[in-house]
Amino acid sequence: MKLGISCYPTVGGSGILATRLGIALARGGHEVHFITYETPFLLQDRDYKNVYVHLVDVVEYPLFNYVPYTVALGSRMTEVVKEAGLDLLHIHYAIPQSTSAFLAKKATDVPYIVTLHGSDVSILGIDAAYLNVTRLSLKEADKVTATSNFLIDRAKKQMKLQREIVKVPNFVDSNLFSPSKKGESEERMEGPTVITHISNFRPVKRVRDLVHAMKIVVKKTEDCKLILVGDGPERPAVASLIGKLKLRDKATLTGFRRDIPKILHHSDILVIPSEMESAPLTLLEGMSCGVPVIATKVGGIPEIVEDGVSGLLVAPGKPKQMAEKILALHENSALREKLGIAGRKTVLEKFSRNRVVSLYEDLYESVAFKR
Repeated sequence: MKLGISCYPTVGGSGILATRLGIALARGGHEVHFITYETPFLLQDRDYKNVYVHLVDVVEYPLFNYVPYTVALGSRMTEVVKEAGLDLLHIHYAIPQSTSAFLAKKATDVPYIVTLHGSDVSILGIDAAYLNVTRLSLKEADKVTATSNFLIDRAKKQMKLQREIVKVPNFVDSNLFSPSKKGESEERMEGPTVITHISNFRPVKRVRDLVHAMKIVVKKTEDCKLILVGDGPERPAVASLIGKLKLRDKATLTGFRRDIPKILHHSDILVIPSEMESAPLTLLEGMSCGVPVIATKVGGIPEIVEDGVSGLLVAPGKPKQMAEKILALHENSALREKLGIAGRKTVLEKFSRNRVVSLYEDLYESVAFKR
């Protein structure tokens, strides 16, 4: 099958999911064409068989105050559909990609599937400027998917979307994100407990809550350190707070990193303090590596983590509660191991690459061969 994938080429969850999906599909024998304004970062350092990238030409006209990207993307989609003979388009993010796909369908009769992500629903739930046209684009899509039941319910309520939305969860490569080797595990046991957070440092991630929690932790024990991985708008404020709380010898900001599996292999606890998440990839990556997770009980996280079984859940905005959970895991290596094993098992049973890619392939066939 010849597939077109349109996504934002970012290091955020939606871009990573779309790129990993395309790579997996190509390895399975499909021909995959990415249509975007920049090469996705996972494709920038190597070539993959059956994977092609088509960049969108965005021309600035003096007549326009804003670049008409939706039209440019729709035009590029139309060109690629015709030139490559695509069987369907898979769109990640409703705004504006679904509208561009709607235009391409009108021009070529190509079917399209839209995968909703958390930011789509958040924006459309509060800003009517995008709602009506995006709702039409989703109505005309051949299939709409979302990564959690939470996101499906929220989309239907906030967007008043009266159509079926199919749940297809996020996935990880459990071979790449695998438990650390024996030597790495022994090295961690000899050193301090490493508490890790990985995100794009947006306000919704509430990274400062974790820094406050770390201040509480170090009052109880000096045998812990915090590693904050990523970059984004909150990073300067986080760095300032680390200095203010005198945690510079206990907390390290690494910036953006590509070697996430290696970082997780040297982590004892992964913490996700977000105020909202639909189905965070980082959570699945940590669980797949057998790292015990502490996450907030928000959004789609409880659909992934069973509290006390495959991880620990806390209320958002409660640094003290978060610190108590960190200390509990720090003091109990057997509990860390138990949660890590259960987390890995959860990923293998529900969020493996082969399982989820097969779900997408079934959807593709139901749409492409229906015409």
